[in-house]
Amino acid sequence: MVSSDTRSVGELERRVEAIRSTAPAERDADDRARLTDALVALADAYGGRGEFDAEAETISRLDRLRGGDGDDVELHLANALANATSVRGRDDLYETAIDPDRIESYRDRIEELYGRRPEPAIAAPLARATAEAIHANGKADRRGRIGPLVDRLEAIYDAHSEPDIAASLLRAYAHAGLYLDADLGGDADLGGGADPEAASAERDAGGDRVARAEELFRAHPDGEVAAGLAGVLAGRTNADAERTDVDAIEERIGRIEALADRYPAQEESIVRWLPVATANAARAGFEAADLGRTEHWATETVEHHERLSTPSSATWAAVATFFSSRASFFDGDVEAGEAKIERLEALERRYDNPVFEHWLGRAMFDAARSYVETDRPERARAVVDDLAEFAVGHEDRKEIEAGLEALRSHAPHLFDEFDGSVGEADGSIGEADGSVDVTAGPVDAAGAADGTRTESPADAGSGAAPTNDDSGSASTDDGSTDAPGCGNCGDDGCGNCGSGDELRPPASGPVLAVAGAAVVLVGLSVAYTLYRAQRALRNAI
Repeated sequence: MVSSDTRSVGELERRVEAIRSTAPAERDADDRARLTDALVALADAYGGRGEFDAEAETISRLDRLRGGDGDDVELHLANALANATSVRGRDDLYETAIDPDRIESYRDRIEELYGRRPEPAIAAPLARATAEAIHANGKADRRGRIGPLVDRLEAIYDAHSEPDIAASLLRAYAHAGLYLDADLGGDADLGGGADPEAASAERDAGGDRVARAEELFRAHPDGEVAAGLAGVLAGRTNADAERTDVDAIEERIGRIEALADRYPAQEESIVRWLPVATANAARAGFEAADLGRTEHWATETVEHHERLSTPSSATWAAVATFFSSRASFFDGDVEAGEAKIERLEALERRYDNPVFEHWLGRAMFDAARSYVETDRPERARAVVDDLAEFAVGHEDRKEIEAGLEALRSHAPHLFDEFDGSVGEADGSIGEADGSVDVTAGPVDAAGAADGTRTESPADAGSGAAPTNDDSGSASTDDGSTDAPGCGNCGDDGCGNCGSGDELRPPASGPVLAVAGAAVVLVGLSVAYTLYRAQRALRNAI
């Protein structure tokens, strides 16, 4: 069971002390039961406040109450330990960091209890703790530990085919889908050495998890199992988005909503998964150049977040808002894009998590590119100034300022910068070579670079300048441009086509600057995406 005690820490402490003031020999069975109950609730209350040392000490006090074999205190101890593993119930505590070793140690202690008493009353908290340990390892980017824990949970269910254990198993599948399926086109490609067979095997495993979840739900048509199934369906949308399969995502969204309607008592637990699916629908809509779908599902994601108001829902709201913002800028709707940047700014101020800076920074570079392409020099200068301020004190300051240096040097007429310098604390950040390596494409919902394409399909649908640059760089070297002629011309002209005597005048400086700025901004946006995506926290989920 999950603790739902509403008593305050102070009230619980007073209750514990009142019972403990009675000599152990004088306590009757009711006193012992009340003390046990109060210690379980007190430990959970401390843990819910992030006072983990006090939680551990209270669990130790409970452990000291244990008697011989078959003591009911062991059952309460198992539940107290399972409460201490809670990740989803303590979302705000783990917004930026988590200690999976602490959580796994509590899970291991329950497993020791289970080894002595392999019965359903202890198997249930062990299953719950195992599912939470999977979540913790996923947030800590220790994905190699997820598979073995899922296998362990499968074994627990095989031994005790109970609905509450099935629900924990499905929650484990859900988190495995969130953290493992995203690798199908994400981080596994960053090193350039992704194993296609491993990716194919994981894709098959993801599909098997969905089929297995449906099978378990048919066996246990229970509200908690339905909530677990909703999580599996939502987690699978990560892989759907990698394939740009908007239809599949929308089908899964409909299935989750139907589950919420069918089990109103578990509605909150079910709908908490919807932002994952709707954000992936917005992302896939953008990749499919379907701006209407992008906007619809981004709006849905924000509305879900406003109802749930959790750090996790906020992360998915940021993902959806970014892709909606990018779609607006690519479609030439600058005002709409600006409104979405304001929403990202509000999220970044509200939550202490670098992942929000990641999405905001990318959107700001999109805005700068859009302002250059739509000839809005004042706004271009303003957003560049904002990015310069954004970089101050930021861990990626040098990279951001290098991008701004390249931008200003390529479009000096827009930024009133003719000396090509951007000051750091010491007055300079060095030379910018004007070349940007374009190596990454779209990103997954957790910020992982796709690496499989560099042209947004939205470009083809909106008429915006394509983001693809086959050369991989935008150079300002004056000697890199080809002379006009037939292709066989030398430095002194060509007798075949007559070039060399009267060459056409080159394009004007402003025209070249604008063209260069547009290309460089595309490169900057994508290169910055790769850099930040590699460092974005995985606890965005």
